[in-house]
Amino acid sequence: MPKITVILDNSLNSPETNPPGFNQWVGGQERGDLIGIKVDKTDTDLNYTMDSSIPFLQTWYFDYEWYSGANIDGPFVDGQKISLIKINK
Repeated sequence: MPKITVILDNSLNSPETNPPGFNQWVGGQERGDLIGIKVDKTDTDLNYTMDSSIPFLQTWYFDYEWYSGANIDGPFVDGQKISLIKINK
């Protein structure tokens, strides 16, 4: 499978915009999957390389423990900036 690199932006979940801020895990079949990536609450320009055929990205967010978040639907293109969905508590 060809690979693409997307840019992950978690600014909607920073401590300033969504206190106390939320780290997220993006990609893979479960939180911590080695094909996914941890996105810190202050990340706004994080490169993530993945297969171009992935139809959606699963997410998990941290609020004293990990919870399943909303999927981000594709298709995705190389160089695309993806704003991670705001966590509503």
